[in-house]
Amino acid sequence: MNSHPSIGVVIPAFHAADDLHRTLSAFQALPDDVQSRLEVAVMDGGSTDRTLEVVSTFASLVKHTDSQQDAGVYDAMNRGARKIQSPFVWFMGAGDLPHAHGLSALLDRLHDAPHEGHACSVQAMSPREPGVPETFVPQFGRGLNWRNTLHHQGLVVPTDWIQNAPFSTAYRVLADYAWILDRRNEGKPIQCHAKVVLASVPGGGLSRQFRRALYQEEHRLKKGRVTGVVRLAHLIWLPAKWAFKQMSKTRSI
Repeated sequence: MNSHPSIGVVIPAFHAADDLHRTLSAFQALPDDVQSRLEVAVMDGGSTDRTLEVVSTFASLVKHTDSQQDAGVYDAMNRGARKIQSPFVWFMGAGDLPHAHGLSALLDRLHDAPHEGHACSVQAMSPREPGVPETFVPQFGRGLNWRNTLHHQGLVVPTDWIQNAPFSTAYRVLADYAWILDRRNEGKPIQCHAKVVLASVPGGGLSRQFRRALYQEEHRLKKGRVTGVVRLAHLIWLPAKWAFKQMSKTRSI
């Protein structure tokens, strides 16, 4: 059994006692040979509910805990990445569940590509919002110009990538998308493992509410990250995406 963790798991939380309990219980239930290669960190935003009590019940699992007021989820992610000693980092959310088989398969591959990122598939739990697929399959390339084809629950990258280039707290919902575009544009290598399912995620997140503000933020983050004809096409593309989601909601009702 490897005594040195390979992946630091950063879990931001804020007033999420029940969801966090579900997530930590799932990590604690992982096989010993998988759990021993994880370094779990919970970054709390200054909760006043039972969130910290939940963390204390998993003292043998959680290696790092921090609770303070912050600038949002991406600030908490950055804070967690700075505490991680493992060579790779993975960002989960309170309520997200790891898949033991996929995680074991990925851990076995990391030593073959120690300086590359790895993107795996993520399953959406039911009930799903209209227009949301059952499985988010990773793609790393030009498709990112149009939509985020990588999700942080399926993304495991070298820790120093985050430490050297943290998530921007200027974005409330899509800072991970902006960060992924930046890594693609600078030529960072990320392998995609479509057949490896790393996690399941519940609905209701900010990125899956499809409000107008989401697409306004996407328009803002694309500035300088996509250029030329593609940038001009977004003047039509983003309103069309928003309209499609609204139509999907209406049909579901």
